[in-house]
Amino acid sequence: MDIDFWLERWNSGRTGFHQDHINPYAAYFYGEKGPPLERRKDLKVFVPLCGKSKDLLWLAQNGYQVFGVECSDRAVKSFFEENALSYKHAEKGEYGLYQNDEQVALIEILQGDFFGLEPETLDDVTDIFDRASLVALPPGMRQDYVNKIDALQKPGTRTLLVTLNFDPAEMDGPPFSVTDEEVLDLYSENFTIDKLLSKNVIDEETGLKNRGLTALTESVFKLVKR
Repeated sequence: MDIDFWLERWNSGRTGFHQDHINPYAAYFYGEKGPPLERRKDLKVFVPLCGKSKDLLWLAQNGYQVFGVECSDRAVKSFFEENALSYKHAEKGEYGLYQNDEQVALIEILQGDFFGLEPETLDDVTDIFDRASLVALPPGMRQDYVNKIDALQKPGTRTLLVTLNFDPAEMDGPPFSVTDEEVLDLYSENFTIDKLLSKNVIDEETGLKNRGLTALTESVFKLVKR
């Protein structure tokens, strides 16, 4: 499952993985349970494999600096255009850099390969929101993803990680099932891990239920790079 897979999905409009609503865990943990509004301007949230997620806009509207990476230029342009945000585009090495004109807090998206990022690109990132990255990858790619995102972080960087757990025999991904045990295996060497909550969401996720799932658990973890 390489970049061409995701580019084909975006180019053909097969984007059932995109959510038109704000992720409730982003709204809760960065909003109600987040830092005071006056402190947020000093925090920069990185959203890997961001697509055209509305979470980017919500984070910016709620005071955070926002930085994403996405392989599809169609997805990046759609994010700015669908949210009526004027933007600038420039080339930055092998990446396209898209920036809003700061009607809200700064939103930057690099268009290109996540796995090609250099650590200095995330030099001022304080937080990472991973709602749809780890679960988008099949088992064989997850260790490479974790190795990469680990290498990009400074000690103290916080991650809010959302996972899905279901019977893989009932549905082919993406999204893919990730167990709590796998989270521990992938992250425990270099991160402290706190499980914040776990919730049965099968009745809320009608799209996944229609794909054959009979049970679905969503879990949220806080990771801190050591």
